[in-house]
Amino acid sequence: MEGLQPVKELEFSGRSLFKTKSFVKLWVASLFSSLSMSIFMFVQSWYVVQGLGLEAALGIVLISLSVPRIIFMMVGGVLSDRKDQARIMFWSDLSRASLACVLAILFVFAHPLPIWVLVINAIVFGILGGLFEPARDSILPTVVEPQMLTRANSVLQGTMQTALFAGPLLAGVILGIAGYGALFLLIGGLLVLGSLCVVSVNTDKAKKEITEQFNKRPGFWVQLKEGFAYLWSSKLLRALFIIAIVVNFFLSGPLFMGLPIFVEGVLDGDALDYSYVQGGLTFGMILGSVIMGIINLRRKRGFYALFLMAAQGIIMILFSQVNMVWLAVGVIIFVGLLNPCD
Repeated sequence: MEGLQPVKELEFSGRSLFKTKSFVKLWVASLFSSLSMSIFMFVQSWYVVQGLGLEAALGIVLISLSVPRIIFMMVGGVLSDRKDQARIMFWSDLSRASLACVLAILFVFAHPLPIWVLVINAIVFGILGGLFEPARDSILPTVVEPQMLTRANSVLQGTMQTALFAGPLLAGVILGIAGYGALFLLIGGLLVLGSLCVVSVNTDKAKKEITEQFNKRPGFWVQLKEGFAYLWSSKLLRALFIIAIVVNFFLSGPLFMGLPIFVEGVLDGDALDYSYVQGGLTFGMILGSVIMGIINLRRKRGFYALFLMAAQGIIMILFSQVNMVWLAVGVIIFVGLLNPCD
């Protein structure tokens, strides 16, 4: 009978996960946040390239979004240990919704927008988005039972990956029908709905844990410094950190920055074509993550990572030579497939 207990727990978690109201609200909020971020990145990139014709400035806009987001994900991790995670998520969503609605108004009355407006907008959006994600990860163990945590985390991760794939496709269709202002209103609406969901998440357990541990924790800056020190003291984490920088600087970064320029300039495509190509890349990344999870390499990981990075570079060279949208989608799926393997 004891051997059947794990099976019973698994069956229990499978039946009850979506009956947990707080988890469902967190799941919906995560879906809307991920969907809004993917649409935001799509519309920002396409507007700079096609709307303003400032291809050289695209890198500045994307860096303005990604770098603050990465930095404030680390800051958000410390804040989530000290503050109410649901409150952090609520204000992150509501602030980004307000920003998106302001941009929608500007697209109606001040089109075309100056590039500095997009840069400032990207910085603020990246900061607020960076605060959301650590809070979501920290609050998850407080809204589900321990035996459901692995399943709940899998559901959230799968949902976010699906949103990253669906966002560009949805944005391409809406952009072709209603324009940029409607897309920013959609982003704002999604974030408002997300904030309404997360504000009612039951955080009594999280507040109790924060109150009990608050006096035991060092100060904010001390805790942040300790996090960096721990990262650099671990050989494995330091190596992974350096590899991530190299991959993003030489492979993923140029790919994401150059994709809208390539679609508009080489493929002579429109927003819908860009959504197809972007969706193909994201689909490949999701497929690559699934394959790596199934294979679960345990030996010679460094060798395989370097080999797959080289393979990805070769396929990217092949991708640069295509001149048809359907062929570009097919090739870039393989580029995305190798991305999680690096």
